[in-house]
Amino acid sequence: MSQTDERPLQATRRRGRPVGSDSVETRNRILKAARSVINQRGYPAATFQAIALEADLSRPTLHYYFSTRDEIYAALVEEAGELVGNWIARAGSRETLAESLSALVSVMYETDRRDRSQVSFLISSRLEATRNPELRDDRDDALRCYLITLVGDAVRRGELPSDTCATPIADMLHSVLWGVGLCAGFPDRGATMNAITKQLQILFSHGLLDSPSIGSVSEDTYRDTPNAVGGRP
Repeated sequence: MSQTDERPLQATRRRGRPVGSDSVETRNRILKAARSVINQRGYPAATFQAIALEADLSRPTLHYYFSTRDEIYAALVEEAGELVGNWIARAGSRETLAESLSALVSVMYETDRRDRSQVSFLISSRLEATRNPELRDDRDDALRCYLITLVGDAVRRGELPSDTCATPIADMLHSVLWGVGLCAGFPDRGATMNAITKQLQILFSHGLLDSPSIGSVSEDTYRDTPNAVGGRP
């Protein structure tokens, strides 16, 4: 046997799970880092290198869990959809519209207090979809559909006038809730979110949904408008 044949064979290194890693923990770490990068710098800046630095992991580790950054973004969107679904399930359908909205605001606040990056990503993903149409995902419409259902139920229960159109009210509520989410995304506003949440709950319960009919509002607005911009003389 030749000298070469006597040499021990070296094991071929195979691509596999990184040594000492915990699969679920590491994957969540990557997703949280990706959310942070996207929230702070936008989707175009969310390169594998940037995410790896934020997560304090190697690029090969990222590639073990995700082949492309599109896969990472898709996982984040899936996670965000599950989060909104959880909000809806927990808020449910209460006895009144105000109670349902109050419950929804409460669960949103709990999420923000636990991990602000999740609520921030919900806002960021909507903005990114306007800049990058390929990132558009219709799952974020679940919250709007839920609000339309809540308002429709309130009309049937007699909480709102029978001729109330549910969609405009639901869209207004949808905008208010996303506005709260945008506010929650700013790190320096975290301390005030509890107060904002409480005030929003008071607003839902006192007056916002018991306002005069559209006709009365239009008439009052017209009467109070100065002559220069179309008011009555």
